[in-house]
Amino acid sequence: MGGRIGLSYKGIDLNVDFAGGAMQSWNQDYELRNAFHGGGNSPAYLLEDRWHRADPYNPNSEWISGYYPAIRNGNTGPNSRNSDFWLTNVRYLRVRNLELAYTLPQKISQKIKAQKIRVYVNGSNLISFDNVKDFQIDPEIEAAAAVVYPQQKVFMAGFNITF
Repeated sequence: MGGRIGLSYKGIDLNVDFAGGAMQSWNQDYELRNAFHGGGNSPAYLLEDRWHRADPYNPNSEWISGYYPAIRNGNTGPNSRNSDFWLTNVRYLRVRNLELAYTLPQKISQKIKAQKIRVYVNGSNLISFDNVKDFQIDPEIEAAAAVVYPQQKVFMAGFNITF
């Protein structure tokens, strides 16, 4: 989905472009559900709220419950099995582009024989409202392991002179 808002008042104009999505599924995989996948680090959320033994050195100690399954060595155990536990329905709304500009009055632009002088600031991918922030991923990713670069934030400032 997408949308645009354009406002203008006394030489000031604001343009905002939105993009969003819903009803798309994302399945956590690899680094995001297998602790220490490939000898690497684990996401903090897998380590903080997981099933674990009260005494990690005593396999007979009581289990302490958590949201995520217990960590197993390698790609075995409940983490490696596909299930809807690892499936997330992604919803997001992103400010794709925002531009704030000011057009100088004609009596100022005519001093340099210009028809129009406009100054602006512009930002792209400034903020995203989504339900996948806890996973520290971009909601528009395509890779199940989320090992792709997120959308970059871009800031620009400039001016236009029309002669």
